Amino acid sequence: MKNHKLLAAMGALVIGLGVSSMASAATITGSTFTATGTIGVSGPSSYGATVNCNVTFNGSVDAGGASASITGVTVSGSSLCTQAQITGLPWTLTPTTSSDGGNTWAGTVSGVGFTITGAPPLIPASNCAGPTTINAQWINSSNNLSITSAQSLAGGCTIRSLSVTAPGISVN
Repeated sequence: MKNHKLLAAMGALVIGLGVSSMASAATITGSTFTATGTIGVSGPSSYGATVNCNVTFNGSVDAGGASASITGVTVSGSSLCTQAQITGLPWTLTPTTSSDGGNTWAGTVSGVGFTITGAPPLIPASNCAGPTTINAQWINSSNNLSITSAQSLAGGCTIRSLSVTAPGISVN
């Protein structure tokens, strides 16, 4: 009798763990996307000051929806913005956990990096090529990818802000 109770308890535990792990798995829905917005970066080329640029990410949701690949990045704005050369593509966006039942998701973007050639000796070059993994946040209700705190990159560079909108993409 004890063996049957133990077996039943172990079975319930295994089923409970399976349901729990399925509930916590994040899935990105959508297909190809274009995300537009702004990014603020600092580094040697800006002498540590934040430079705000327009940014467009192009990419696609990977088969199965566990991640999305950012395959193209276009940066525009000031002369420093236009000198940015993106490295490490594709970058991989991976949602991990929701803090509020499914609207706000924490995650990472891996492979992030860029360089700025500068104009020595007046404007030093920045080598922020990484690749670096940064922490990010996705909000379904606004289709917005952002960072909630500054993210350090290689070469003394920092992403100070990021806010891009990608209509048609959501995380479940």
